Amino acid sequence: MKLRLEHPAWRRLATVLGRGFVRASLGTARSSLHGDPEGKAVLESKDPVIFAMWHGHLLSCLYLGTIFCRSKFPVVIMTSPSRDGMFVSDLGLALGYLVCPGSRHKGGFRALQNLTAHLRQGQSVALTADGSRGPIHVAQKGVLYLSRETDTPILPVAAASSRKITLNTWDRFEVPLPLGRNTFLVDAPIRVGSRDRGTALEMQRQHLEARLNRLFSLSQNFFRQP
Repeated sequence: MKLRLEHPAWRRLATVLGRGFVRASLGTARSSLHGDPEGKAVLESKDPVIFAMWHGHLLSCLYLGTIFCRSKFPVVIMTSPSRDGMFVSDLGLALGYLVCPGSRHKGGFRALQNLTAHLRQGQSVALTADGSRGPIHVAQKGVLYLSRETDTPILPVAAASSRKITLNTWDRFEVPLPLGRNTFLVDAPIRVGSRDRGTALEMQRQHLEARLNRLFSLSQNFFRQP
């Protein structure tokens, strides 16, 4: 019998294998926290926050979040309803996250409503700023809407790995390897005001994009520094 990739048995197996690989890769690595002092203070508090990252750093950030974001768990993550997104959902659940399915192309508005409700209940949320399909490293406005409507700061984060594979995908997805070093990079929080609309919101979008790209650049050179 041919086992289709959408089959529940394959999804269960993929989740088990994925969770095992993540724990083997990152669990055998040394992990550290690096970044802005205000960002670290926000990270260590119990106040809700919106984690924003590039899609290519999703895997490492999910795992490192279980180490450095314990005061905010369970964090709610937004995942695409695609096959790849379902794998991320299953893996996120296995790591202790809550999942809210949705993307800009399917169920996005409903997902943002659900994330808004979670934030107003005091829970932190996480989503990829460049969405589930890109363009790569171009921030979309969903994270800004969430921040504005809930008066919750955005915390830009990234991950640096000394040993990794970069896949040939649209997002240049990074897969950390065992026995390396991994660092959770945190920038200063971004606050979107209730009056930030139109041009002001676009300026905030560009600001978030620049911050994340700065973190990305740091991540690529972090372990090359003397």
